[in-house]
Amino acid sequence: MNPFLYQYSCCGKNFCSRCEELEQLNKMILNNSNIVLYSKRKVGKTSLIKVFFSDKIDTDKYLTIYMDLFDITNPTDFAKLLYKQIAISIPCDYKTILKELKELFNRVNFTATMKDDGELEFVPVLSSYNFDELMSDIYRGIEKLSQNYDKKIVIACDEFQQITLIKEIKIDVILSKLIQKYPDINYIFTGLKRHLLTELFSKRKSPLYDTVSLLELKPIPIELFYKFVNEKFNGRLDFVHFEYIYNMTDGESKLIQEFCYYLYHDESNNKNHKITQEDIDKVCQVHLESKSGYFRMLLDRLSLPQKVALKAVIICDGTELYTKETLFKLQTTKSSLNTAIRNLYKDEIIDKENNKYYITNRCFELWCRKKFL
Repeated sequence: MNPFLYQYSCCGKNFCSRCEELEQLNKMILNNSNIVLYSKRKVGKTSLIKVFFSDKIDTDKYLTIYMDLFDITNPTDFAKLLYKQIAISIPCDYKTILKELKELFNRVNFTATMKDDGELEFVPVLSSYNFDELMSDIYRGIEKLSQNYDKKIVIACDEFQQITLIKEIKIDVILSKLIQKYPDINYIFTGLKRHLLTELFSKRKSPLYDTVSLLELKPIPIELFYKFVNEKFNGRLDFVHFEYIYNMTDGESKLIQEFCYYLYHDESNNKNHKITQEDIDKVCQVHLESKSGYFRMLLDRLSLPQKVALKAVIICDGTELYTKETLFKLQTTKSSLNTAIRNLYKDEIIDKENNKYYITNRCFELWCRKKFL
């Protein structure tokens, strides 16, 4: 069986230990802080939250509620998801849970169903679609739940930037009022789109301004990650070759796990074979080619100036994009390139760190390097 997991969030033996970050989260929650967990994409924010909830937080003192907001498209979706996740957080058998839910909430009824994977799901049927009423009902219920179990509540809102796409109601305004009204509830917010998170929490005019502490999740240190990966390869991967993978992927946890998954699969019939750079390059090439259709589609969606700007980021390695030599080579103007760069940044196709632009999807960047260089 392949020991590398990359398609889902990791836990247990598939989770590469982040003891320091777990301890930081724990201290911040104990100090009653609300947290924005931020990082570059795909370094393990969701896995960290789930491992924190399952293994680190004191379950004698806290009840935890995890929400993945990625698929919500309207305010009702938000309320339904919160009702549903509260239900599965109650530590009882399903009959007792249904009874408790009836006592906790006035604006919803629940049915219990079995999903295809065998997990129990509680489906909320709303009696109101007024978002203010639903949220008031939810938070009164959360307060009762906290009192019933004599535990504090921690709510994790993953992909929190999705609320900015909902225009009918300002969820951040309502949530800000509820945070003030129920100060004993703690929150962990996270998401991919860094500039949207910044607007939600760091701008003075934002309703959620100054309501959180920031916690940056950096890539897993190379020595720690190497030990984790090499054990799964039974000692067949030398550090120098893992360093090659780590640098190529910019330390992106999911992509490292993904490459290692295919490398393990490719080497499954040669379990005594020492892994070489040639093995790694072959797997990398095949893997990028398998994504070529998808990446070409991404490229086709861009305007011509944006494609030129993307090429500039690649050939200039993210710096000094506006030199005469670069502009001449790309047959563009400074004004056109600057506008395209701003649009790519706004759409989070590229980002900037330490005065250097980079493509946010590292696998897409590796594919573009093959194409443009």
